[in-house]
Amino acid sequence: MKNKYLTSILTICMVSLFLCGTVWAEKISLEDIKISTVGQKVELPVLLDSAPGGIAGYKFTTSFAPAGVAQVSSVTMPEWAGIKVVEGTPGEKVLVSALDLEMKVEAGTGQVQICTLGIEGLYEGVATLTLDITEITDDNGNPISAELSPATITVGSQTTAPVPVQTPQSSSPPAPTPEVTPEIQENNPVVQVTPPVTPTPVPTVVADFTAQLQEGSAPMTVFFTDNSTGYPTKFMWDFGDESSDNTSPLQNPQHIYRIPGVYTVSLTASNSEYTNTTEKIGFITVKPMHLPVRGAKNNVTIFSVPDGAEVYLNNAYQGVTPAFLTNLTSRDYQLRLHKEGYYDVVSPISILDDVLPTFISGFVMMPHLAEIGALSANPPQTGAAYIVSYPELVNVTIDDTPVGKTDIMVMNLAVGTHNLTLQKEGYEPWNDTLEIKNGLAVIQTYHYEEPYFSLNRTVEYVQYP
Repeated sequence: MKNKYLTSILTICMVSLFLCGTVWAEKISLEDIKISTVGQKVELPVLLDSAPGGIAGYKFTTSFAPAGVAQVSSVTMPEWAGIKVVEGTPGEKVLVSALDLEMKVEAGTGQVQICTLGIEGLYEGVATLTLDITEITDDNGNPISAELSPATITVGSQTTAPVPVQTPQSSSPPAPTPEVTPEIQENNPVVQVTPPVTPTPVPTVVADFTAQLQEGSAPMTVFFTDNSTGYPTKFMWDFGDESSDNTSPLQNPQHIYRIPGVYTVSLTASNSEYTNTTEKIGFITVKPMHLPVRGAKNNVTIFSVPDGAEVYLNNAYQGVTPAFLTNLTSRDYQLRLHKEGYYDVVSPISILDDVLPTFISGFVMMPHLAEIGALSANPPQTGAAYIVSYPELVNVTIDDTPVGKTDIMVMNLAVGTHNLTLQKEGYEPWNDTLEIKNGLAVIQTYHYEEPYFSLNRTVEYVQYP
């Protein structure tokens, strides 16, 4: 019973989807025409009833059934077509293709003329003209679902199947004499007309492409456009940055370059017989991310490891760590941290405008043995680390000890390699290392992309203090 119920639901969904697709399909109209005499030519407009998303281009091939009654003698392309291709005229199988390079057919346009076919009568009879549509897309690259109404072509006074071949009496060049294969039906002899068919040659493919943007700052989204000739049907892109989405089989893809660099892009395009690859060296240039201006740096939070150290600015007592100091004047200050059992930390700090809204400093205090008379004659060599992140307020842990939040200057770190962990809710934790050098501050800047992707980092050393 349960299986029957599920089957019924699936059947209803499939029927609904089919009906929806039918309702929203566009229509290509071909009118029935009558050609009075063999050799006469009549124009037949090909019309698309509407183009809600505009028209980027189309490609189709004409066919007649049965063959030998009429052919396409000429094709008149619309004025909006920037690229026009017609192959096989005069003939029954004619390839017609066009591209709207300047987007003259705007989204929401009503009836659009695709082209006008010149139809020439070859032999008296009745045939059906059909367009075998291989491609028709809108301005966004999406395929347009189009229903086709075939046209009935009547040559001479015939209204039924073609009759035996007659020699056309006109000024046009005589058509080749077709092979006649008689088939005897009961009380109604009918002659089948089978004219020779010339196969349409497959064009050679030449791959080519352009990009909407070739230079910018990371992360940089680039929209690529296929400009290949030869009507390729398969594509393979290589964007050159060795990312997880470095390739694409789409005709007009987009790609995000997340790491600064210069990248070579290649496109391989192919049709049923030919394949061609075009490579453009150094085609995309991605610059480092532009760092935003933070604002005024007039607030300071002082951390120490361990906390509880007395804080003095220019010998004025400010409280104990962690200490949040506000409304400071932009200038240089002498900072001193004092805690029993540890060396005093003495360091200059600068309060500057137009850099950061909050300057957070962390200091690792060095223990001494003054209480038992074993003063250290050679304090360890130290350096500093300045950790910056976009976005801000990322928790910083050095060697399993929390030292505060970004942006943070951690002073008096022992020379050598330290483990660094950055953590912020909604983002993937970032594990890294700090390489501390004597008398230098290492500046490590981290960029995140929501929700979890760690985008990039930079490392720089400066003299301090």
